[in-house]
Amino acid sequence: MLEIIIVLLIGIAPPILSLWILHRTQSHYRQINLAIATPLALKLKALPPADLTYIDGFGYAIGKVSCKYNARSAYLRCAVNPSGSCQDCCYYDSL
Repeated sequence: MLEIIIVLLIGIAPPILSLWILHRTQSHYRQINLAIATPLALKLKALPPADLTYIDGFGYAIGKVSCKYNARSAYLRCAVNPSGSCQDCCYYDSL
């Protein structure tokens, strides 16, 4: 009977040891990630574009909303010239 208990303990010991090591490693890396990610996340917050306009009932849009090609989105400026400015766009056409 004692031999059976010893064999079972030897068989169960590696998975228990493995789970214990895994738990310690994960908690260690969670602490490291929190220490690194928190200041970095504060630095990487994007500033809103300078030409952000609020439209009643719709929300925010970037670019000149008077242009007929404006995407009226807070993420995409224009359907024709998504990254450029409205002043330099050759397709700028006010309504």
